[in-house]
Amino acid sequence: MLTAFSSYLERQRRNFSDLFFVRRRPKWLGVPKEWEAPQDEATYQSLLKSDDFLSAVDFPEDAAAKHPVIVQDMNDIRQYLLPTFYEMSQKSQYYQNLYYFYQWIFIFGAFFTTLFGTLATYNIVGNTETSTAVVTPEADASAQGVGEITPESTTVTTIVSTGNNFWSRTFGIITAIIGALTAFTTTLSNRSEPQKRWGNTRRLAEEMRMHYYKYISHQPPYDGGDRLSKLREIIMKIKEQEYV
Repeated sequence: MLTAFSSYLERQRRNFSDLFFVRRRPKWLGVPKEWEAPQDEATYQSLLKSDDFLSAVDFPEDAAAKHPVIVQDMNDIRQYLLPTFYEMSQKSQYYQNLYYFYQWIFIFGAFFTTLFGTLATYNIVGNTETSTAVVTPEADASAQGVGEITPESTTVTTIVSTGNNFWSRTFGIITAIIGALTAFTTTLSNRSEPQKRWGNTRRLAEEMRMHYYKYISHQPPYDGGDRLSKLREIIMKIKEQEYV
């Protein structure tokens, strides 16, 4: 029984952590668009390790001396491929955060527009009274100065606004402001296309990751004598696809 209850709680915890508002929270202070290399070598090596790249700390000094080709490959990659990889990866994180930011604005904007619009309507309805009066033929003829009257009586319904409509006007203004901000954010999102750019820059970063492993394993097209020239050429082609 206790085990089943613990499993249930764990499932609920995972379900909660997968919710959009939990898993996809934007960083409200923003994410830098440009990548800056760490100034500290230890921090840089730790960054490589966290991204599953080979690091200099993976090779003892005697092993590095025995394998100069690997050391040279790592130096080539560090100089030409890794800066571009982290540049694309940083832009991908920037556009991802921007996309989540816009989505949060859309969701909260729609919610509060509906909420305050409903409150404005409720206050208008709440500040009205309906009065009904029965007008007799004699009274109606006397009021109109008509000599001939009809036998039917007339029922008159009057809707009167009571009290002041301060809150209804206030909620109406708030609704208009939130709606305008949401529409403005929609325009910005459509122009900047953060989701498209997020996917494109992430794809380019992962494509360079593939070339990283091909280069250090001397797989085609890096199995010839012009390996470094080929690497630089491919990196330039990948960078050109950023704005395609």
